[in-house]
Amino acid sequence: MPPSTFPRTAAEIAARLRAVVVTAAGPGWPGRVLYALAAVPIGALCLAIYAALVGAVVAVVYGIGVLLILLVLASVRGFAGLDRRLARTLLAVDIPDGERVRRLPGVLTRLRRLVLSAGTWRALGWVGVRVLLGVATIATAFFGTAVLVGLLDEVGWNLVNALPLLALAALDVVVTLVVLDLVVRLAASVAPRLLGAGAEQQIAALQQSSRRLADRNKLARDLHDTIGHSLTASLLQATAARRTLTPADGRPVQPDFARQALGHIETNTRAALAELDRVLTVLRDGDGPSEGPAFAAPSLADLDDLLAGLRDGGLPVALVIDGEVDDVPPGVQELAYRVVQEGTTNVLRHAGCPLTVAQVVRSGDTLDIRVVNERASQLDSRPGPGGGRGLAGLRERAAAAGGTLRAEPTPTGGFELCATLPLAGAA
Repeated sequence: MPPSTFPRTAAEIAARLRAVVVTAAGPGWPGRVLYALAAVPIGALCLAIYAALVGAVVAVVYGIGVLLILLVLASVRGFAGLDRRLARTLLAVDIPDGERVRRLPGVLTRLRRLVLSAGTWRALGWVGVRVLLGVATIATAFFGTAVLVGLLDEVGWNLVNALPLLALAALDVVVTLVVLDLVVRLAASVAPRLLGAGAEQQIAALQQSSRRLADRNKLARDLHDTIGHSLTASLLQATAARRTLTPADGRPVQPDFARQALGHIETNTRAALAELDRVLTVLRDGDGPSEGPAFAAPSLADLDDLLAGLRDGGLPVALVIDGEVDDVPPGVQELAYRVVQEGTTNVLRHAGCPLTVAQVVRSGDTLDIRVVNERASQLDSRPGPGGGRGLAGLRERAAAAGGTLRAEPTPTGGFELCATLPLAGAA
């Protein structure tokens, strides 16, 4: 025996009713007819809402009017939400959702937004439109019916005037339906302006969406920079440790070097897991506040630690810093760190372990970063090619900071990554 499909919850019942309404009178003239028929009872309800608001204002002198006004305004917003869904279902009008006051934190914040939000007063204006829509529907139906009754009852029927009278009656019905349709279409054109989100809310939503997208892009870049470098360095160190523990050509075993490489692998793995956990936490929480301490952005002072692990893994890399860099803005320092990180990671991926130099030069109001490597002597242990996303992301970030970035082969067969960043690009 198949299980019963009878709806058991309020949400299931509402979904079934919505499906029935959409099936019976979906968008088009059936939906507009049903919307016009519902205009009269809904208009009466809106008139009662206005009467309740007037009564609440009068009751202010008795001390309870303020609470009644808040209750009426909350009812108005709830009615606007229901009418918004009705317009979407029957009229196929695209109405964006307004601000959800009940989701705001704090009772005082909700009450303040309920009274001061422009959406509340636009919804109150829509209540007035609903009253006018009900009056227009009643008036159109009344005059159309009156003309039709007059044509059918007060004029004598005979063979001569029967056809013209039937034509006038049909014309009266058509005009009545056309007027009702125009009234509904007029309401449908006004609904998005009064029931939807206002301009300030749409701008705020776009700004929030832009901030969220920018944050996610930054997280993706940080994830690529940190985890990509950590895994590449760990692979290099693991390869070096394996070779020292299983030497060839009579070379001695170097357990101290292998132990040191394994320590760097452990450190890199912990850092990569911590960064991955931070990114996943932010993505899971969405717009909510993230828990735990924020990760400090890397700076030029962290370059020594960055390159030390690569040297221990077998990459001969030197760091040269020329000029005073302590007062370089943090944003420029972080971007310079990322350039060196990406450059050395690409050396490991594409060239193995050639001699490499990372240079940071302060020249007036600009900071020049250069990572250059010689021709690769052996390529059998390189971790493999990347997807090119790192350089593309760095080029975008350098351009956003007002700088430039170029990557090209050198005449000696090596490769060079150069970035020029203005110190004013920290903003």
